[in-house]
Amino acid sequence: MAINFDSYARLEPYPNDRNIEAGFAAALHDPVWFLARQWQMGEHQGENASSPVLAHYTLTQSPIQGVDAGFDPKRIPAEAIVESELGDWWTMGRRIRTGKRLSAAPAVQGHSELQFADPPPPYENFTGQFDGRAIWYARGQLGIADAAFGADAPPTESRPDWDSQNLIYQQDEPRAFYTRDDALQVNQHRGGQMDWYSVDGSARAEPAAPGPETRARDVIPTALHYPGAPSTRWWQIEDAEVDFGGYPPDSAHVPTAILTELIFSHSDDWFLFPVTATAGHVALLDDMTVTDAFGRSYASADPKWQTGLRPPQGWTVFKTTGLSDAALVLWHVAELPLESNVIERVQVGLDEQSNLLWAVERALDSRETSFVMDVDAANPKLNAGKPAGDATKPREYAYVPSVGVAPHWHPYDLDDQAPQRVLVQRGLADLSHRTPVSMPHPRAEVLFAGQPDNPQLHRIAPAAIPSNGIEIERRWMLARAIDGQPVLWVQRQRKPLRTPPARRLRFDVMAERMTESS
Repeated sequence: MAINFDSYARLEPYPNDRNIEAGFAAALHDPVWFLARQWQMGEHQGENASSPVLAHYTLTQSPIQGVDAGFDPKRIPAEAIVESELGDWWTMGRRIRTGKRLSAAPAVQGHSELQFADPPPPYENFTGQFDGRAIWYARGQLGIADAAFGADAPPTESRPDWDSQNLIYQQDEPRAFYTRDDALQVNQHRGGQMDWYSVDGSARAEPAAPGPETRARDVIPTALHYPGAPSTRWWQIEDAEVDFGGYPPDSAHVPTAILTELIFSHSDDWFLFPVTATAGHVALLDDMTVTDAFGRSYASADPKWQTGLRPPQGWTVFKTTGLSDAALVLWHVAELPLESNVIERVQVGLDEQSNLLWAVERALDSRETSFVMDVDAANPKLNAGKPAGDATKPREYAYVPSVGVAPHWHPYDLDDQAPQRVLVQRGLADLSHRTPVSMPHPRAEVLFAGQPDNPQLHRIAPAAIPSNGIEIERRWMLARAIDGQPVLWVQRQRKPLRTPPARRLRFDVMAERMTESS
């Protein structure tokens, strides 16, 4: 008897084989066949048919020169040059050491104003000792020669770039950084790290400046990759942490729209190549030639490829006003500087109720300030004590000339004598005492104008203060120069406030009569 049955032959993976890398590798055993099929299908005619394997570029670097002798932006961080103050060389150690050295000089005897009154912590024990910085500033009136300071004499200082009226770092026209062909002027620097946008350029020939340096280099391009980027290999499982929804396009932020286009349209067509440049220079990429995997070259000088290898006309990401679109300002910046605690913190804002601009000293000499005056038993308030608390009796009222006046709150109002609209610093007196008490003068450095030996009345431009107010902090900064030497300076950093400072300031008030405290 014949038995018929069907038989099948099929390939199955070995069930005990745990190596799945071969399946995802998409290995080609005959790559020539794939190339032939691409040639038959016309895929070699596409614009994205190859990848760049070599990039040749020519870089021109123009050294940036400092505004003052001894302050080289190629060696010293740019922040230390722009933000440096007059007198920031005088650390507490130098002030104490110099004061002790000159304490025996006959010229300083009897001058209590040259002594520490209330030094900041942790130097409280030096109260009453001579301050070397105060002696240095008063050396002309005291008749002390510079040679008397010896090695403790401060070095040549740079002119500060702080604009006291606009409360921001701003360089005037004659004062600017410069190269052989351009001037770089600091414009509205708020304090902190400087970058390409911190300056504006303008054409100004400086024959004394060193000329630019030009070098050519060959580098190897690499595919662009960033956290969250899609995978570019075939059959590769995407990372679960990749979330394209985390990059929503926003019309207010152009980079998000560019990133969306990069992900969905040309996710594997972007390449990077390194450009070796030196800090403290203006770098200009003159020309570039790219060679692909088929040996074809694309030169930026060729009109056929200028669209792809040249910067776009009228739009750029790192544009510095006044310089070429292909130029990039590279500052030697303070990388991860050490910061001290706040030396001073001042808040400035317009108080609509009081119709004044307030400058409030929140912190002085590394201490938080107090807005309560010390009680003077010999000069009590006109209406001192506390409410009677007896609701069966009619209320009695007393006349109080003013309420709400407090120390460290300094008012500014319009200066009628100034040719331009400006707010000038005023003073307040507490009229609620039998004898009016004048409020202390400002002590914060940001509320002074002029030089330490020639102070001037402080003025503020109204346009410098936004409606929500600003806060200015002063603190010590310590960084390293390019040769490893320490660089110390005092930084002023401007920050926005959520709401301006306000105080209930009133005059000619009828207040409930107080009873004398027991």
